[in-house]
Amino acid sequence: MRPWFGRKADGRVVDLEQMTYAEVIGRAVELMYIRHQQRWASPSYTQFVLDFIDRVERRMCIVAPDTLLSSELRDVDPLSFVERVVEAYPESATQLLTSEDVQYFISLCKRRGQKPPPFIPVLDADFGVLLLKDTTSQPDHLDAVIDQDPQRVGIQQGPVAAKYSTVVDEPVKDILDGIYHGHIAALVERQHGGNASSIPVVEYVGAEPIAAAALAASVALHESSVERVFSLSAYAEQLPDLDSWLPVLAGPHKSWLRALLTTPTIVQSGKYVDNYVRRMLRARPGRKVTVQLESGLPSLLTIADSTGIVELMLGCDADGAIRLTVYHTTLAGIVVPLPLRFGYVPSQCLTPIHGSKQGEDNSAMEFSIALWSANFGQTTGYKDIVDSTTVARTELVITEEHSRALCKVVGNRAWQYSLAKSGFLYAPLDFGQIAYTKEL
Repeated sequence: MRPWFGRKADGRVVDLEQMTYAEVIGRAVELMYIRHQQRWASPSYTQFVLDFIDRVERRMCIVAPDTLLSSELRDVDPLSFVERVVEAYPESATQLLTSEDVQYFISLCKRRGQKPPPFIPVLDADFGVLLLKDTTSQPDHLDAVIDQDPQRVGIQQGPVAAKYSTVVDEPVKDILDGIYHGHIAALVERQHGGNASSIPVVEYVGAEPIAAAALAASVALHESSVERVFSLSAYAEQLPDLDSWLPVLAGPHKSWLRALLTTPTIVQSGKYVDNYVRRMLRARPGRKVTVQLESGLPSLLTIADSTGIVELMLGCDADGAIRLTVYHTTLAGIVVPLPLRFGYVPSQCLTPIHGSKQGEDNSAMEFSIALWSANFGQTTGYKDIVDSTTVARTELVITEEHSRALCKVVGNRAWQYSLAKSGFLYAPLDFGQIAYTKEL
């Protein structure tokens, strides 16, 4: 599709009235002149730019010149137009377009008898006309398209496209498959001389691992062919930061572990969320991190405290399922696991890690039940309570002062909790947590 015309010399996108006269001339030449072929996309574009330069000259000069600058520039390299105009009229480099000249430029874009401009100058009632006009000729003249990008044009069933339609009533799937496989064949021919067997096999498509920074003196590494063991300092101020620690932990080769530790986002319930696993694997005092290897690639990662108790275990199954288990020791010394599961999809190079929101919610709920039961000596969770069970109840009276005080503490500014409209003042749901915590 056509690009937006308004852009400053420093690349900022603006409206037409925020551009200087010199910037308008430079932008018009950029979009209408085919630099690599040294020609205008259409002869009418030459007159378009020269007419606007004539308008600039009439705006800038006080006394009419003997010879118009637009006449002198007709046989000059268009790439030097801006330099010549600024040299003759320095104010053109700083003065913004007046409202009259903005309308004049728009009228030039809509002038009859010329090829429609390859850009959108303004958002007005004619936006649809400016966007779609002359689209039939664009696929046949790709050099005139911005950046010669075929994705900017709509390929219509014209003379060029028709010669590839050789099957009657061809299904849409076959048409799209033909485009898909055709792109692959073109890339194989261009990059590998048509020899598909020479295409390298990689773990996933992404940046090659760079050499990790040297380990801090506070981190001891014992490495063998089957494992890498990191012993971290007991002093937090001596530990490496997250960005320098995780690449070392991921290893020098592409793998599921490197994908998990280096991707900034993961997909969860169809949304992009921050990769919270990175924070879970940060360097912590006195920990011992063991990375087990198979054929030089990570197979299992464990984190243990100074006493040898495993706090975290991370591994990947053969089917691409990454299993992360966090082991939490309660006040009573009972270890409660929190299992999390992720999908490893190396074919999606942007987000190779996919989480399961529903599975995580269930795991977190069961973890919370087990944690409360372990800390307070309860052997049953709410799932085990049947209708006939008698539960002792106490009253919790919530006053207006309580509601407003809680909202002030937690930063809740909803008006329902501070203004009593129709005689009712609502209480935040946070009081429910206070109620059941008191019972527990």
